[in-house]
Amino acid sequence: MRTRQGTDVTLLVVAIAVMASGYLVFRAFFLSAKAGPFAQEILLVFVGTLVTISITAFLLNRQTELELRKEGNVLLFERKTEVYLAVIEKVAELVARREFDEDLVEDLRILNHKLAVVGSAPVIESFDEVLQRILSGLRSGALSDDEAEQVMHAVSGVSIAMRSDLLPRVGPEEERKIAESILRNSRRVEDIDDLHEGGASGEDAACR
Repeated sequence: MRTRQGTDVTLLVVAIAVMASGYLVFRAFFLSAKAGPFAQEILLVFVGTLVTISITAFLLNRQTELELRKEGNVLLFERKTEVYLAVIEKVAELVARREFDEDLVEDLRILNHKLAVVGSAPVIESFDEVLQRILSGLRSGALSDDEAEQVMHAVSGVSIAMRSDLLPRVGPEEERKIAESILRNSRRVEDIDDLHEGGASGEDAACR
């Protein structure tokens, strides 16, 4: 970035210098009695050409910088989206397994490093809570139903931070409503899962 800024300044200085020099030389020829109209016209064309080239080079350099920056932002967005979704999916796999799985933990470790590179500060901070809840549950050997539910609620907080990072900013009131909806949906999914487990337990009791 500093190199490009230095190039922009250099081109601008060159353009100003060429214009100033051209003006002085042209003025000297114009005031000279020996210089005819044809020589003045040639000099004017020459100076105009130099100024046009300098300004064009400056504008093209700026355009190239903007295009590269835009392309970089698109690539970063795609990379962020890929890592964010992978993190959520991997945590969900680990919660579904409920017990320590070396392969899943290794994948989660790698994703955590990727998240540290491309993730925003709120996302990284929210994900720390998820890791703490997973660690707390696995210390006892396996995640209980309540611990798994708490982990997924923490994932909802991460999802809110990820959404704020990836999607265009909205007003504070709209952000609050979206966050409440995400958390509410997470709790309802857990309620649905509880209904399923309750139904399965009832069927087992009836079979007995």
